[in-house]
Amino acid sequence: MLPTTPAAGMPLTLGRNGRTPTTLRNRLASAPMERNYGTTDGHITEQYIDYLVTRARAGLGMVTTEATYVRADGKGRTHQLGLHTDHMIPGLRRLTDALHAEGALAAVELNHGGRTAQSSVSGFKNLAPSPVPCPTAGGEVPRELTEAEGYELVAAYAAAAKRAVAAGFDVVNLHGAHGYLIHQFMSPISNHRTDEFAAPEFFMNLVIDAVREAVPDTIVGMRVSVLEGPADGISAEQQVAIIGRAHLDKLDFLDLSAGSYDAGEWIVQSGEWKPGILADYAQAYRRFGLPLGMAGRLNSPEIIEEVLSNGTCDFVSLARAIHADPAFVGGVLRGERYRPCIACNVCIDNLGLGQVTCTVNPAVGRSRVPVPTPAVRSTSRVLVVGAGPAGLTAARELAEAGAQVTLVDDGARPGGQFALAERMRSTPDFHRFDDWSASENERLGVEVRLGTHADTSDAGGLARDFGADAIVIATGGRRPAAGFVGSDSPRVTDIRDWLAGHQQILDGGSRGLEAVTIWGADSVAMSVADTLASQGTAVLIIGPQESLAPESGRRAKILAVPRLEDNPRVRIFLSSTIEEFDGDRVRISRSGMDEQWIDAPGEVLVSRSVLPLDGPLTAEQREAELSRSASIPVAMAGTVVDTAAAIVSNAVKSGYDAAQRIAAALAASAATADSAGAEVAGNMSDRRSLPVISQRTGDPAAPGASKPVAIPPLGTPLRRLGLAQLSLVGTAPPDLVTIAAEAGFDFIGARVRPVTATERPYNLQPGSPMLRETLARMADTGITVEDIEFLLLDGTGLQNGADQREAWLRMMEAGQALGASTLTVACADPDLDRFGDHLAQMTQDGKAYGIIPTLEPIAYQTVRSIPQAVELADRADCKIVVDALHVNRFGGTWAQLEDAADLVPMIQLCDGPAIPPPSREGLILESRSERGVPGEGEFDLPAMLASFPADIPVSVETPSGSRVAAMGELAWAKQLKAAATSVLITPAFTWSTT
Repeated sequence: MLPTTPAAGMPLTLGRNGRTPTTLRNRLASAPMERNYGTTDGHITEQYIDYLVTRARAGLGMVTTEATYVRADGKGRTHQLGLHTDHMIPGLRRLTDALHAEGALAAVELNHGGRTAQSSVSGFKNLAPSPVPCPTAGGEVPRELTEAEGYELVAAYAAAAKRAVAAGFDVVNLHGAHGYLIHQFMSPISNHRTDEFAAPEFFMNLVIDAVREAVPDTIVGMRVSVLEGPADGISAEQQVAIIGRAHLDKLDFLDLSAGSYDAGEWIVQSGEWKPGILADYAQAYRRFGLPLGMAGRLNSPEIIEEVLSNGTCDFVSLARAIHADPAFVGGVLRGERYRPCIACNVCIDNLGLGQVTCTVNPAVGRSRVPVPTPAVRSTSRVLVVGAGPAGLTAARELAEAGAQVTLVDDGARPGGQFALAERMRSTPDFHRFDDWSASENERLGVEVRLGTHADTSDAGGLARDFGADAIVIATGGRRPAAGFVGSDSPRVTDIRDWLAGHQQILDGGSRGLEAVTIWGADSVAMSVADTLASQGTAVLIIGPQESLAPESGRRAKILAVPRLEDNPRVRIFLSSTIEEFDGDRVRISRSGMDEQWIDAPGEVLVSRSVLPLDGPLTAEQREAELSRSASIPVAMAGTVVDTAAAIVSNAVKSGYDAAQRIAAALAASAATADSAGAEVAGNMSDRRSLPVISQRTGDPAAPGASKPVAIPPLGTPLRRLGLAQLSLVGTAPPDLVTIAAEAGFDFIGARVRPVTATERPYNLQPGSPMLRETLARMADTGITVEDIEFLLLDGTGLQNGADQREAWLRMMEAGQALGASTLTVACADPDLDRFGDHLAQMTQDGKAYGIIPTLEPIAYQTVRSIPQAVELADRADCKIVVDALHVNRFGGTWAQLEDAADLVPMIQLCDGPAIPPPSREGLILESRSERGVPGEGEFDLPAMLASFPADIPVSVETPSGSRVAAMGELAWAKQLKAAATSVLITPAFTWSTT
């Protein structure tokens, strides 16, 4: 890496023709990469704000949102950001304030999808210069815009620009590239008009003029595709000529990109193409005298320094590199380490499926703000078996969390099968992941033992042999049999084994390899066939798949598949099955056709992906069984257990998730050990020999009254315990995190919005100091936030004078920032149909935040029973939360509880009054009343808990103002923890503190 990059670190001032100059602190900008992190109606989410602010904090000079639609009929993605109404302004203002606080300029790209916007997404008929469909986007034939409608759209751009400035954006970028509306007017493919809009520059200039008039002193630029891509599209020379006719005096910069929907390989380039590929086109734009931004394979500090220092461009637009790791900014500016992008294009391929994820960065695009992996004790020893992508990821993450990690693999080098992929023609950058993993292993002190076999059938033995406190098994999936007659021939080989034994072929030495037959058409088959065919080998591909590499996205195979299909030395038989191999030929069958014998030259390489372990157990059950047998936490990762497509992106995520499960288990066991023996009420020094608990008083029986209670064996998983904010309602969330950790809890429920106007509010919105402090303490302690407390809907449509939907959206944003997954809701609305509609809207809104409403039946509210809650939850597609004491009061049966178990993500142990509060204010007042731990009355809580799976967590919600005042917050929390733990591990424990 470069020690310094002086060109990238230099400030850049934008602003021409009397407009107020605006200065970027350096030459690094984020590109307007779409991510699907917004809501379905175009609002920005807390997840998205956190994502962008994280990259601003890393040091970017300018942060750009994404292609943001200026009118509702221009929306092209399900969760795309919008600036189509004034309702968007408050959320975006929160973003820009947060970006400015980190020292970055805020930019927005204005866009309309035109023919690429499909009515199935936007809800409106799509419009375009001419009725030419875009097959890649969905193929809907657009309606041709009238002249009047063209001018109306121009006005929509201007109105959106005004909103952008009102929202605090410093820079407005017009999207004139990638086959969207402005670009469609330029292109002969999509513009067949004969009126004034026929001129390629006409609509573009109308937009430039209108936006400049709307925001006269704002920095305005335009994104340009230096070439469209298709042969009948705009050539590089024609694009320069069109820009030469633009009203450039009203622009402050040009931002160079390339491609269109009809040539997606130019929008997001393959790893096959050279870094800085657009530099060859940029020089032609220097004639216009505007500052130039440039995108296109700018994936290393070296290429960025090159294009900036030689004057190719004035700033760089970064997308995949900073998506993979915001630390890339520090790599460019200061030579710091970073996680490299491998140009796999999973990110862009996910855009049509949901949130944009990343192969090498498993924390992004997971429908929530990234949750830090809990810190573990430095004495914790973890064994990771398997050094493929899943194992490498788990090992690094656990070592980063503080564990001593040993990584074993029976192979000769780390990377597993992925190490072979880095030598394929279409994936030459894959080696960057293995190289980075190796350097991280060295930095973090991971002990790597290659050529070492570990018997994962005996997890307990592994734990003893390696002295492990936890194990991650990431040994890869099983390979299915070839499945045809003659597969035992020496000419039939698994494709991975064949590649491992023919390294010289992967290095380009296939001369003399005349032909090969591949059984299977998955992504491995495609990559190997493409690599061998490019070296002159004749290739026969036979696969049951309907298309080549169906598990791969379009962009990941956008170059390889056409090459194979166009190569005369490649034969492809899809939807076909090999029935027999006779040594020279294969007999294949295809639906609706006669069987056929065809020549099968060369060796037959079997490429049939891999499958997870089979059997009746789920992944969770396997982990639980292994953990019990080994008496330590065991997690499984990667294709050995994952039923998702066997691609590296899924393996890395699986390894990351397994590491977080192991770290949480180790952190929890450490916390339990720390709290063992603490002198607080409810602690019991020896839980393996306890007297029977009285079903009436909750007190231990007299000595000798009965036999000791049998305690579950070591390794039996205990439920995770959480501390609800209401238990310490006056405690600020950062302090609640610390107290919960010290008391031995696993998580908290955070109260991010007051239930009544008199309750103390907490500012946990994006960019707030309290949110940052809370997240920092969560990272330090390993405490997570599972639930947001809570929302009471009463039919007024208001929450403390504010619109109730705005209230729950803000709560979801805060909850997403904290990593919560649920938002507790109660019903005080007498109209259950209306409440059900509101609950359904909440559920829909929550999908963008990764948060689902949980309806709590409360004895003194409108929804007071499990059956009522279940009926509404089924209607709204949400969940319910079971409150032990309220369930008891309404008289619910165990059968009703068991029937509802699959709807319950969390159980509460709550206190509450016997008489309903007289008013809404009483809901808070009853929480201040003086009560015991955790309530009055007799309840067989273990019996209730037994109705639910062991992985359902329990939240303790028991406030007591006088107890807290007398004991202090920490002592009260420890008392709650000890009492709750007693309930969870003591059979037939009836809780009563009367």
